Amino acid sequence: LGNKNPKVAVLSGTESPIKSMPSSIEASEISRRAKNEISGGQVFGPLAFDNAVSLEAANIKEIKHPVAGNADIILVPNIETGNALFKMMVYFMSACAAGIVLGAKVPIILTSRADPAEARVASAALANIVAHMSKAD
Repeated sequence: LGNKNPKVAVLSGTESPIKSMPSSIEASEISRRAKNEISGGQVFGPLAFDNAVSLEAANIKEIKHPVAGNADIILVPNIETGNALFKMMVYFMSACAAGIVLGAKVPIILTSRADPAEARVASAALANIVAHMSKAD
């Protein structure tokens, strides 16, 4: 969406890789690989949600990385976590969510049957923006 250097937080339940929490090991591996395989962004994890979005929480835990507390994108460890986070924002914070699937020739609008009209319009608008941005590249 125009951010040439997004900060991507890879979520887990902890900010340290520990064997008893597989998502923390996976987040660490994603971060390690991203350093060599991805350009135009910063990927860092594992991070607990608070450390991804709150600079104060990241500072208290002495996490020193540009992504910590400043995430533009939150990569969740599984669909259950993503679904729960998404619905908490919609239902507890009155967020308007837009959903699209990327990777096809055109963006595919992804909405829930329970989504209000505003979310459907937001999804269509987001798909339009992404389609036009991909034409410009």
